[in-house]
Amino acid sequence: MAKPKFQLKKPKSETETLILLVYRFRNDKLVYSTGEKILPSNWDMETQRAKNNIRGNKPLADRLKSINIQLERYDTKLAEILTSWKVQKIPVTVAGLRGELDKEFKKEPKTRKTDFFGFIQNHIDTVKFTRTTPPKPISKLTLVKYRNTFRILRDFSERNYKGKLDFKDIDMGFYYDFVEFLQKQYGHTPNTIGKHIKVIKLFMREATDAGINKNMAFENRKFAAMTEAVEHAYLNERELTQLWELDLTGNKRLDAVRDLFLIGCYTALRFSDFTAIQPENIIDTGKGKALKIKTYKTNQLVYIPLHWRVEAILKKYDNHLPRAITNQKMNEFLKELGKMAGIDTPFEINKTKAGVRYSVTKPKYELITTHTARRSAATNMFKAGVSSIAIMKLTGHKTESVFLKYINITEEENAMMLMGHEYFTKGRMKAI
Repeated sequence: MAKPKFQLKKPKSETETLILLVYRFRNDKLVYSTGEKILPSNWDMETQRAKNNIRGNKPLADRLKSINIQLERYDTKLAEILTSWKVQKIPVTVAGLRGELDKEFKKEPKTRKTDFFGFIQNHIDTVKFTRTTPPKPISKLTLVKYRNTFRILRDFSERNYKGKLDFKDIDMGFYYDFVEFLQKQYGHTPNTIGKHIKVIKLFMREATDAGINKNMAFENRKFAAMTEAVEHAYLNERELTQLWELDLTGNKRLDAVRDLFLIGCYTALRFSDFTAIQPENIIDTGKGKALKIKTYKTNQLVYIPLHWRVEAILKKYDNHLPRAITNQKMNEFLKELGKMAGIDTPFEINKTKAGVRYSVTKPKYELITTHTARRSAATNMFKAGVSSIAIMKLTGHKTESVFLKYINITEEENAMMLMGHEYFTKGRMKAI
């Protein structure tokens, strides 16, 4: 299938010129206006995209990024049309392609909502792609996040602005009032508050790109999506062995939950992935068996060597794992399993809630959730000497800073690991 190209209508123009989508097939050619305009000096002829290396001019960089997002939409839509027609054996024609693109990009204009809540509601109802490069389809989970923030903004507006919060009101005063509101009315932690601030900033950028918002106070560095480091429990190798050796004869429900959880503990997969493993995901590399799976959250293909316990579990079910229950129900059963296995080491949690810092100690089994599996896998691999980069290839993390948040090692454990390092043992060996 031929690839479409993006070309400038007047590549030597000294003013902004239209960007055209050009698609050649057989002896014909579609030339379609994207409606996007750009200065030729801001266009990369090689990549056929707006330049992405602009420094010192954030408004221009943001606008060029917005143009590239729109071009990706055209590219994706054309590919969808061509794939669909190929399956249905529909002949490709210029008129047909133009008609389909018009349906998507030149719909009858609706009355554009320019008020704060009207714009956000419309954005949630119509958004199809993320703002990332390249854009990705918006997931259901992302839309749930958007709707939650929208609902809370509505509540905040009713209580503080008589329901009339608008773009001009989104300043540092709003920021401090909204944070206090989330702390007192909802009892939110800093991390949850930070997630809502992040979504609000996204809404504001969308409105800015659409030419509706002119208030840039949200770009103030103090208008920040706050975060707080929180301790998360993980299960060490001894505790995983306690689970593995737990006799669950006659209790198929807990047996299945234990097995699925342990697969997560040795693969670093998320709940949505370790509960969806199919026989076709199991491959033979020639050096041993591995999982080849496209992750649900990031749509990323990962290859994971099979730990011997994972192999044993898969063999137990003839590669057809038990049907998963809900995440919430599985979390309940995991706490029951942890208690039965004697995973009761006291675990101290320090966090902020409703603006108050507090500390609480609980037996570790009370803190086990499906996500504990992913943290346990990453931490135990790291403690075993597997490099961060190698583990990140399994977990799908792009940056080491984000990955290291998954590593739950105490200062004492870190010291124990270092004691075996050559730097600390070399002098000792010479002395002997």
